Amino acid sequence: MDNQIIISVFELTLSILIGVLSLFLTHYILIKIYKSRTNDEKPYENTAFLIFLSGIIFSMGFLLSGLTTPLSSTLDMLSVGNNSATTTMISFSKYVFIFCFLGFLLGGFINFLTYLLFTNLTTKLNEFEEIKNGNIGVAILVSVIAITIAVFCKEPFLVTLEYFIPYPEIPIIK
Repeated sequence: MDNQIIISVFELTLSILIGVLSLFLTHYILIKIYKSRTNDEKPYENTAFLIFLSGIIFSMGFLLSGLTTPLSSTLDMLSVGNNSATTTMISFSKYVFIFCFLGFLLGGFINFLTYLLFTNLTTKLNEFEEIKNGNIGVAILVSVIAITIAVFCKEPFLVTLEYFIPYPEIPIIK
């Protein structure tokens, strides 16, 4: 029973760390991209940008929220063996890194696709310039596209992560 509580607290702590890390990295990268594209030094005074930022952060958070299930399964699989707690945690850290890396990569790719999709649909519109000018409609539309694509991609992403879980080999009986 005590072991289950420790694992549960560890998984909760890991989820909080992944959530905070995803929020920080998404915010940091998006601010850098926005400032380099628009030369706007006060993006927090722009409601359209804040809507856009919120949608992209939600999109990333939604995708990465799915990491807890495969990580929990991985920890269960690694805990079954006769390995020491240190060996299990080192092995588990490898999977945390792989899953988070793939999650951030997929999230970035999805949001980049969102931007490409919107720019190809609106060839006479500069999205970052419109957001800089306070066009809330553009910000909402780009955010909704990012969230919608994240909703559609979350389950296939989780299925892909299942491939990396170290399930035991099942012998073939002939």
